[in-house]
Amino acid sequence: MAEPENTPENLAAEDLARSGRDHLRLLGGRVAPLTGARERTLPVLDPLRDLFGDGALQRGWVIAAGGEGATSLALAVVAGPSAAGSWTAVVGDPGLGLAAAAEAGVVLERLLMVDAPGSRGAVEAVAALVGAVDVVLVGSGVRLGAADHRRLATRLRERGSVLIRLAEGRGHGSDLWAGEARSSNGWAGDPHGADVCLRVVSSHWSGLEDGWGLLCSRRVSVQVTGRGAASRSRSVDLLLPGPDGSPVLLEPAAGDATTPLRSTAEGSTDLGCPGAGDAAVVA
Repeated sequence: MAEPENTPENLAAEDLARSGRDHLRLLGGRVAPLTGARERTLPVLDPLRDLFGDGALQRGWVIAAGGEGATSLALAVVAGPSAAGSWTAVVGDPGLGLAAAAEAGVVLERLLMVDAPGSRGAVEAVAALVGAVDVVLVGSGVRLGAADHRRLATRLRERGSVLIRLAEGRGHGSDLWAGEARSSNGWAGDPHGADVCLRVVSSHWSGLEDGWGLLCSRRVSVQVTGRGAASRSRSVDLLLPGPDGSPVLLEPAAGDATTPLRSTAEGSTDLGCPGAGDAAVVA
């Protein structure tokens, strides 16, 4: 195969790509944690502890999030490490709602937004950030192939970051990644090796009546599957977001009810919504 010509256009493109990678490495060196980098877990918010086998994120994990509300769920997962001092980088999701991220508990002063056009640029950006920040959130528009997953999984294990990736479709039935096949239970088989798969299987908003009102809270049921330490399948009910934007765990009670919920009328549920001026921001 002939070598590409050293035209001014090709040289300029190579210089631009090299400059972008160098900039990410420099930025990573500035924000990398100075202490605790080798601790094997990262904390999560208390309402999310039941999603993970040991109640924490294991360094080196790949976490997949899908279903309606996957973005809110991913932000809630990010909020635990962020509040504890970790840096987070978001790659390939320029439309992410920063107000929603802040309400979920993400510290914006330790959040990097990386716009990486093109699949190769996004993969290189993710690879450069692994090890430089504790958590890398990959947007649904970034397509990662099997080779990319293997390469990133190796870097994650070596450098101790956590990768969270969003499904291409945020709604029900659209949560498959490139090259993945749906299993008998309707969830992606994920041959590329996600350690934990989080899927929102039901979602119900509260706050709207007959064409009026404000969305203030959403009740979701999250199905958890995984492998290794996270292999125990389970389902967790949450308010995501809760009335103040942060997640709330719904504890099972007698009669399979949930303690934070109070039935107010047939077919309706009181979720403790705040006043009209305090409606939660939707991610």
